Amino acid sequence: MTEKTMDEKQSVKYWDTLWAERWDTRETMYVGNAHLNYWQARAEDFSVGRKACDYDFGRSILSALGSRLPEQAEVLDVGCGPGSILVPMGQAGHRVTAVEPAEKMIGQLRANADSAGVDQYEVIPKIWQDVNTNGLKDCFDLALSAITMWMFRDLRVQLERLESVSRNLCCVVGGAGGETSGHSDGMWNSIMGDVPQPGYSEFPLAYNLLYAMGRQPEVRIVNYSTQRSAESKIHQQKLFYAKYTKITPQTKELIEQNVMSSAQDGIVHENCKASVIFWKSR
Repeated sequence: MTEKTMDEKQSVKYWDTLWAERWDTRETMYVGNAHLNYWQARAEDFSVGRKACDYDFGRSILSALGSRLPEQAEVLDVGCGPGSILVPMGQAGHRVTAVEPAEKMIGQLRANADSAGVDQYEVIPKIWQDVNTNGLKDCFDLALSAITMWMFRDLRVQLERLESVSRNLCCVVGGAGGETSGHSDGMWNSIMGDVPQPGYSEFPLAYNLLYAMGRQPEVRIVNYSTQRSAESKIHQQKLFYAKYTKITPQTKELIEQNVMSSAQDGIVHENCKASVIFWKSR
C-alpha cells in the first residue's frame, strides 16, 4: 500500500475510508449475531452495568457537557439502550427523545426510567439509519450518539444526520481504551488463538474525521465505574465471544475462570474510560 502524504491524511476521504476499512475487517470476522439480536440478548446485563454506581457512565457524560446545555434542553439520544444517559438527563430536567430498535432494551429503558421517576421522554423504536430526519430538522439542543458509532460503516453520513437535527450541539461518545474492539479482558488470544483482535479505535478516527470535515471538535476523556455480579459478567463475555467463535465447553470454562478470578465476593468491579467528542452543529 502506498504511503499517504500529509495532505491526503488531512482529507475527509482518508479518514472516511480508513473507518470503513476497519468496519469491514471486523464484520468479516463475525460468525454469530453482532447487531440487533446481540443487543436483544444483552439487554438485561447491559442495563445492570449501566445502572451501576448510580448511572456513573451517563452522569460522567452529562458532566462533561456541563453548562453547554440550556435548562430543559431537548436531547436526541441515538442508541439509547437501557437509559444510560436518558435517566441522568431526565433527572436534570432535560427531555430526551430516544432512538432504540431493540424491543427488550426498550423494556429495560422504560423500567429504569419509571424507577428513577423520569417520565418526560419519547422512544423512536427504529435503528438510526431508518429514522427520517427531515421532520426532525433543528428540533434538538443536543444530538448525541453514545457507544453506537461502531455500528455505522458510513460514519460521516451519520454524523451529518446528527447535525441536521441539532440546532446547537452534537456529541458522539466512544471507547477510549486503545485500538482493540470490545473487551480488554486479556482473554482474546486464549480463546481466539492467533486471530488478531479487530481494531477500529473510535475516538481518534471519529475526531480526525470531524476535523477534516471542517468542524472544531472538543474532547473530554471521562472516567466511570461499573459493577455487576460475576454471573452477569460471564453472560456478557459469552455473548461477546459468540460473535467471533463457537462457545465450546473449554471456552466457557476459560471465561468463567477469568471472571471469577477478578470478582470480589461475587461482584466484578471495573474502572473504564470513554471519549466525549462534541462540536457545534452547522
